[in-house]
Amino acid sequence: MSDEVRIGTEELHKLGTTFEISADDLGRQLTAFRRRADAEALREGLGSHEAARPYREVYEQAERALTQLQQRLAEVGGGIKETVANTQAAEDELVEMMRSVK
Repeated sequence: MSDEVRIGTEELHKLGTTFEISADDLGRQLTAFRRRADAEALREGLGSHEAARPYREVYEQAERALTQLQQRLAEVGGGIKETVANTQAAEDELVEMMRSVK
């Protein structure tokens, strides 16, 4: 039994697309999060900058983490799709080489 795992380029392309869609969805969620958890609204809701500081810090950390996650999902999706394109090009080249040998 072989230790190799084979997956079709179509399946990989779908996986890349799934990552990119997830990144887009997260981007929309992040926009909504920014509207709902605006740092200034936190200050107004809690009455002072001092009272809002711990919440503002958590908000800013969450925003940075979500932004980084969104970027990483998009990068992974793009990387997978680039791998698919390179693999397909290499396979096409191999097919052409084999045809020319005959």
